[in-house]
Amino acid sequence: MDRFERECVAAMQQATDYAGWREAAAELDRREGLDAWREDDASDDYDWRLIRSRLRQIRQYREEGAHGKLIHHLRQGLHWNLGNTGNTALYEVARVGTKKLITDYLQAVCDALEHVAGLPETDFGHVEKLRFFHDVALSYGRSALMLSGGATLGLFHVGVVKALFREGLLPTVLSGSSAGSVVAATVGSRTPEEAEELMNPANAYYHFWRILPFKHILQRRALMDANQLKRAIAKNVHDLTFEEAHARSGRIVNITVSPAGSNQAPRLLNYLTFPFLYLREAVLASCAVPLLFPPVMLMTRGDDGERTPYMPLLRWNDGSLKSDLPMLRLRRLHNVNHFIVSQTNPHVLPFVSRGEASRGLIHGTRDLTYSAAKGIATGALSFARANIPFSSLRQPLDTAAGLLDQDYRGHINIVPEVSLWRYANVTSNPTLESITRFMLEGERSTWPRMEMIRNQTVVAQTLDRLLVRLEAEVLGSSPIPIPRPKNGKPGLRVVRNRG
Repeated sequence: MDRFERECVAAMQQATDYAGWREAAAELDRREGLDAWREDDASDDYDWRLIRSRLRQIRQYREEGAHGKLIHHLRQGLHWNLGNTGNTALYEVARVGTKKLITDYLQAVCDALEHVAGLPETDFGHVEKLRFFHDVALSYGRSALMLSGGATLGLFHVGVVKALFREGLLPTVLSGSSAGSVVAATVGSRTPEEAEELMNPANAYYHFWRILPFKHILQRRALMDANQLKRAIAKNVHDLTFEEAHARSGRIVNITVSPAGSNQAPRLLNYLTFPFLYLREAVLASCAVPLLFPPVMLMTRGDDGERTPYMPLLRWNDGSLKSDLPMLRLRRLHNVNHFIVSQTNPHVLPFVSRGEASRGLIHGTRDLTYSAAKGIATGALSFARANIPFSSLRQPLDTAAGLLDQDYRGHINIVPEVSLWRYANVTSNPTLESITRFMLEGERSTWPRMEMIRNQTVVAQTLDRLLVRLEAEVLGSSPIPIPRPKNGKPGLRVVRNRG
């Protein structure tokens, strides 16, 4: 590595924004000859012949003004990961981006959708147009950002959200459990302009922890002050119901909670399943780690508009215990088929690779070790639950089984490095310096995946935005504002050869 390349690496490591990191990474790619790899359509990792053919057809129909053929082509041919273009291996060659053919194809699709949405009613009736976009969006699916538990390590999520928000790539669907629920609800209860304020670490409140005096620990059966946690949540999360938060932000906030007793299943709270529940108590419940905090009663807006207990006999606690990443429910409720995961659970981090594709001896050995250990532990817990006669042990055994019986990875995984510093700070109130450090690490961990996220979400974002616009035109109302990147719309970036 020569001096210039070392300078590029140093610039990447010291970058404080994505633009600076990307410029250095793209220059290093160019120096290593990876522009030629990007320009070459061929690869065994995707069906490049299919994608090239589809791109030619879209361009031909646009040039000929063949609106009917273009609409027919898009209606039947738009599918997420068409030709395996979402293959993570395609993003592990260059530091920035992937094959230019893939980027060109996705941009052509988005431009074609914009073109179809703008056709006059004489060419494409408004009712038929609205049905077209609704059906294509339903068929194509959408992405979700899932924020795990992790106590103070959850500040890493704030950096991930900041990086995606600044590029206009933050998904509409957000899911959070425990620490992740705080971040999801904070962003999901604000307008885009209000959310921008949170990008500054000084504008949020992060003092969630206060140890109780010994006599109160015995009385409340918890180590930490729930009132302090409640105050911290109130300073970050607007006091809205899930329905009100959705109307205010345009985002779909999902929060997981686990039952404190038996005979109940974990719940996914959102504006569809529990529209009148209040966000603050939902977040408080999702953060209520057993032994640290007492379980929580949820609150709802009654038919008289007053705040009232929801099922007052039930209590709820930490959402990550049984449903850290509720993928199945998000698939069913919100048509999500692509998951971006920001994972900070301390017990998970040692087993999650920072790369997407588990290639090589080290990754393979780690996956094998994790699978073997999980299988042994699951078997031991199953035996204990079936044979130990003490009912008092049933709840902790069920909790342990719930932690093991989960999938903690998505299509794109963003994780911090494992270090003693992080584990030492997992249940402490961070200083402003620590907050800044956590957030910047979240941003820097997101930047290498940014173009993969852009390519894998841009069509769904375009469909969502156009559908909202068309529905607003029918209803005669203004659409909910959707955050846009600096260039005005979610788009694709092509790394140009500057040599």
